[in-house]
Formats: sequence, C-alpha cells, structure tokens
Amino acid sequence: MHRPQLNVLLLLPPFLVVVVTFATEDKPSSTSCGSFGYELVATRLDSLENAAIKSHLKSLESSQSLRADIQQLTGSIQSLMMAGSAGGFHPQGSKQELPRSCSDVPSKTSGPILLDVSRGIRDPFEVYCEQQFENGGWLVFQNRFDGSVDFYRSWDEYRHGFGSLDGEFWLGLEKLHQITYSAPHELAIVLEDFAGEVAIARYSSFAVGGEAEQYSLAKLGTFRGSANDSLSYHKNARFSTFDRDNDEHSTNCAAEYIGAWWFRACHHSNLNSKYLPGGLGAVANRFIVWRLWKGDLHALKKTRMMIRRTAVAGK
Repeated sequence: MHRPQLNVLLLLPPFLVVVVTFATEDKPSSTSCGSFGYELVATRLDSLENAAIKSHLKSLESSQSLRADIQQLTGSIQSLMMAGSAGGFHPQGSKQELPRSCSDVPSKTSGPILLDVSRGIRDPFEVYCEQQFENGGWLVFQNRFDGSVDFYRSWDEYRHGFGSLDGEFWLGLEKLHQITYSAPHELAIVLEDFAGEVAIARYSSFAVGGEAEQYSLAKLGTFRGSANDSLSYHKNARFSTFDRDNDEHSTNCAAEYIGAWWFRACHHSNLNSKYLPGGLGAVANRFIVWRLWKGDLHALKKTRMMIRRTAVAGK
C-alpha cells in the first residue's frame, strides 16, 4: 500500500529548523476529512511557532535587562571613583595614594596634611605635621601656647579631639590609638616656661590602647632629654576625664587637678590641665605641670606632644 508523505518545514528562532513528516495511507477518503486534518496540523504548527517566539523574546528581554544592570553598575562605580578623586581620597595602589604618616610626606613645610593611616580601612583624617623639629616627620597630637582653648573637657571630647590644627588642639584618643597601633612610634614632648626656657623629653616608643582599655598608656619606651622623666610614672595607666574616673586614687584626679590625663594616684605630669597665665599658682598642680623639671608650683607656657613612626608596618 502506498503511503504519501507530507513534509512541513518549520523555522523556530533562533536558527532552529524542524522538519515535520506526516504519512498518510493511500486509501479512499473524503476531501473534507483531508482538509480538516491538514488544518489541525497547521494550527498545531502555528501554536508551536508562537510558543517558540515568545520564549525567544523572553530570553532576549532578560539579556537586555542584564546588560542594562551591568551598564548601571559600571556607571555607579565610575561616579564613585570620580567623587573620590575630587575629594582627595584614592584607592590603595593608585598614583595619588595618601601618605600613611608625616614621615611619608615629601614636603618639608610644617602644616596640616591628610593621612590614610589604615590604608583605606577607615576614613582618612587631617593631622598637623611638624617638619622642622629633629629632621621632621613628626605628627603633633597636642599643642598649647596661649590658653585660647579650654582643655577641661569630657571623655567624648577627648576621644574625638577638639581645637584647631592651626591653633591649640588635642587630636583625639581614638586617632592616637589608630596611629600608634598601625606602626611603632617614638614620642617627643617640647616644654617651655614663661621665662622662655625650653626642655625636651624623648621616649623611644609610645602607644595608646583602644577604648576597651580606656585608652591606656600601653607603651612607653626609654627616656632621654633635658626635661627629666615625668611620664614613666604614668605607664599603663588608663586615661581619665572629669566624667570618666579611671585613676587609682580614691578621689577623681581629673576633677581635682582640672585636667585629663593618664592619672594614677595622681600624677607627675599633667599637660592637659588649666592654663595659668604668668606661670605661678597659689594651688599646686592645678595647672600645666611637668613635676621633675619645674616642680608643682611652676606652670608651663607651651607644650607640644609629637609622635614619629620608627618603622614601617605591613611591608
């Protein structure tokens, strides 16, 4: 028996060709039945083709949506890079990477500079670099010279810092902790009385603990200098303010001696005490003192506390 075949070519996107073969028996049939069968086949083929087109369009839309998302993300990254460049902050490894310490600053002119102490882990912050004292590279964290800034401050103020870098200021305990824990540092303290006499105290190492340790004087190295050593007594002491009493005395040393310091019971030095013009006070120790240089009754006119990195960490 002869079976004629019906071949139908179906084009399904993308680039898929399907050949459908139908076999029919060579036997008598009515014209209406043949037409009806052919219409069923054609309808089915149309349905398959429509489904394939819809599937292709959906895939195309997903691809276009993904491409748009990528373009939007790329644009956002470029915008952030441009904003960071305009603000002076650059990612690690770039040609304009910020210095990590005052020792890295090429300029030998003293003044404010933006440092990236943590290499991008935390935000950069501005400090004052002293480039004239002892070959430069010093970061000033305390500066007093005329009493224009009140240093009898709260814990939060000492934590964050206060004053102005172009005047009297305290940099801040948290910044001091970050800096001194990023690399080894040495300490220099320059003192001057109202008669113009200057003395210097140097320590081979210096570090301040974190807030969990109450910003303790965690490290203080060997002393040398002309001021006599009035700081080693305070080694390992926790920092105290009038509203955060961390000293070893029954009284609040910060409140009693009008200052904030690494008090024990109570102090041999207190460089953050009340500024006393003239230098002579009726009440001992309630002003800026460095006991083993000028005693308890002799207030100081100027103090400057500075640190300098002695080695490079993380290299």
